[in-house]
Order: sequence, then structure tokens, then C-alpha cells
Amino acid sequence: MRSSPSRSLLIASNVIVYAFLFLPLLIVVGISFSPTYQMGFPPAGLSLRWFRYIFDRTEFTDAFYVSVIVAFFAAVFALIMGVLCSLALVRYKFRGKTIVENIFMMPIILPTVVTGVAMLQFFSIMGFYNFWIRLILGHIIITIPYTIRSISANLYGLSMSYEEASLVMGANYIQTFKNILMPLIKPGIIAGALLAFIISFDNVTVSLFLIGAKTVTLPVRIMLYLDWQFDPSVAAISTILISLTVIGIIIAERIVGLANIMKVE
Repeated sequence: MRSSPSRSLLIASNVIVYAFLFLPLLIVVGISFSPTYQMGFPPAGLSLRWFRYIFDRTEFTDAFYVSVIVAFFAAVFALIMGVLCSLALVRYKFRGKTIVENIFMMPIILPTVVTGVAMLQFFSIMGFYNFWIRLILGHIIITIPYTIRSISANLYGLSMSYEEASLVMGANYIQTFKNILMPLIKPGIIAGALLAFIISFDNVTVSLFLIGAKTVTLPVRIMLYLDWQFDPSVAAISTILISLTVIGIIIAERIVGLANIMKVE
């Protein structure tokens, strides 16, 4: 009986936190089905006009494709770099290890505006004007810290005895990495890939400095659109992105379990 007030307080605080997190999302979803140009909630009715509207606007669909392509390649290369860097930082001791680790973490520490300006100046000085490649390179740089942190978290809690036993039994380093180490760090790899993709897809500041006329990402396109118009089409885009995020979480849960991914973080 003594614990009843504290339990009620805990439940109430959880309800408040979840309401704070999810009510804005529910409002956005509700607005996306509005039949009018008004951004009010609740909507006057239900309509799919704004979903048809965004699919008929090529600037939105093209920007979505750009964001998906950039985020995919950024996640893949950041994941490869994350695995290699994590193995080097966790498994080996060398002079300047802390400095190297801090360098890889700098995209998280530095303001994104500073990172974007630095990348723009670097590519301009080098005379590198391929907007696709420099946008992907920029996104790789800002997503590598997340893959390193996710994979390193798994490696720090993993004993080397599994790998040593594999090598003693006659397996080479490649076989040990493929058959022993990779399955053990699978939750960290998937978590790092998801984080890298989401961070890249949602990025605005760095992308704003690196885009070209044909490589405008979806978040930047939304920002530019809001400078001129303010209608439920933005809410419709947000609803689609929320749905894709939920699908991604479900897939991750099916593959490794959400509890294992959250444990990495």
C-alpha cells in the first residue's frame, strides 16, 4: 500500500512523457488528411488530396529519391568504415588512439553549420564540383560517428576468447570475422546502419551547403517550400516519413529484436 502513491506518480509521469512525444505526431498525421488548405487540428474532414498533391509534384518525388540514394550509400560506406574503425579502436592499442577517436567523433561535437561550411570550402578549394559525390561524402562523414559508437558498444562487451578459439581450431582471420565476429556484433551493425540512414536522410544543415540544382534532398526541399507556401502537403510528407520509420523499426525488431538494438544505445 505504501508504494501505491509512488506507482501512481510513475504512471502519471510516463503518460505525460509519452503524450509529449506522440501527440505532436498524431496532430501532424491528422492535419495531413485535411480536405482544405487550413493547417488546423482537428481537420474539418478526411481527404487524401494532399497525398495525391505531393506525388504529383516532381520536386517532392525527385527530392525523396535523392535523399534515399544519398542516405543508402552514406549508410553503407559509413557502416564499412564503422566496422573497420571500431575494430582498430577497440581491439588494438596504439599511440594517439584517443586523438584518432576524438577526430572521428568531431562531426557530433562540432555544430553542423561549421561542418557544412568546412566541407563546402574544402570541396571548393579542391575544385570538386560533382554534387552527387560530394553530398554522399559529406553524409558519410557526419554518419560515421554513429556507426562507430554502435559497433564499438558491442565490441567492448565482447570477449576475444571466441575469436581466439576459432583461430586455434584452424579458421583464418576472414573466416573468424565472417562466422564468429559478425553474428556477435550484428545488433550493433543493424543499429548503426539504421542510425546512419536516418541521420543522413533527415540532415538539413550540411546538405544545404553541398547540394546542387539536381541533388536537392527532401528535408531541404521542404524547408524551401515552407518559405513560399504553408499547407497540409508538408504534413502529408511527414506522415509518409513517420510510416516509413515505423516500418523500419518493425523490420529491425523482426531481424534482431528491438531490445537488442536499444541495448546497444
